[in-house]
Amino acid sequence: MKIIDTRPIENVSQSNEILNIPLYDIKSLDQVISISKYENIIFQSPIAVKNFRCIKDLESKRIISMGPGTSTELKKFGYIAEQPKSEFNSKGVIDLLLKGEILGKTLVVKGKGGLSDIANYLNSASFETDEINVYVRKSFECYKDLRDKFLNCDAIIFTSSLSVDLYFKNLFQENEKVTYLPISERIKSAINSYGHEAKKINYFAENLMEEIKAT
Repeated sequence: MKIIDTRPIENVSQSNEILNIPLYDIKSLDQVISISKYENIIFQSPIAVKNFRCIKDLESKRIISMGPGTSTELKKFGYIAEQPKSEFNSKGVIDLLLKGEILGKTLVVKGKGGLSDIANYLNSASFETDEINVYVRKSFECYKDLRDKFLNCDAIIFTSSLSVDLYFKNLFQENEKVTYLPISERIKSAINSYGHEAKKINYFAENLMEEIKAT
């Protein structure tokens, strides 16, 4: 099988059978912040962890990640984060927070253009929350050189709605029989909006290849 993962950073634990081909670049943004003001730090993605310039100053903080990939990235810096048990999205993080007590001010670390559901909800519930955008996603100037790499592909994994848009606008080719594998319902809806079916997968399964073969 020829399987392509469009994740913008390589998953080093991934099978050699899966080819990583990002569809956009990541650019770190300038950050001015007083981390001492915050008790709770929420990371919305692994890329947010990699690009947060105060990442080494969180020893006394409550750290929450949106899912397993983000938690894995945080472990590289010595942090064990809280995360939802199964719903790895904004709702899952909100539900996790509401199960306990939220003390002090909260900071949500994310990418520019990313969802603001967590911060919006917490602020509406009178829990003082700020956001900081630590990176921006930049589409490539040209996708012509990538087209051949997607020929005769059996399956494509999408880890963001942006990747879906860039693929269908720049790389999609008629008559190619491809299985589209989004990692969330939101990304699945993005694929459906282009008139194609998709099968959501557990991207964080212990054996991703077995997960894909079972779809």
